[in-house]
Amino acid sequence: MKDRLLWKLIFVLSLLLTIYSINNNLKMPVIEGNEKSNLIMCGLFLFDFFILLGSFGYAFKIKILNSIIWKITAIAYPLLIILETVFDFYAGGYSVYEMITYSLFVLFLTCILVAPVIMYIDDFEETIPKD
Repeated sequence: MKDRLLWKLIFVLSLLLTIYSINNNLKMPVIEGNEKSNLIMCGLFLFDFFILLGSFGYAFKIKILNSIIWKITAIAYPLLIILETVFDFYAGGYSVYEMITYSLFVLFLTCILVAPVIMYIDDFEETIPKD
């Protein structure tokens, strides 16, 4: 049970944050002119699912899907998070100090959420037989 306990806790944390994010996005009123790109929002929704799936797979040592999907997820998810943060700042209403603080917090949280996926990629490469 203690095997990969930290990663199991990170999986639960990412599950709770994803549920909160989806719930928050469903309740958020649409303000004309401050809409985020639908491509970014759909991409985040899709890669949130892959982050959850990768965290689950790594925490419980289950091989799911192909390693190329996890490599794409490890690269695309942080880029989409950065794009979403940029869109938030372009909407206005933030001071420079708030932007820096928020960006650092989002970057830290993104690193925590992507870490199990990166470790999962290493697990896949260890199990692939070498010729």
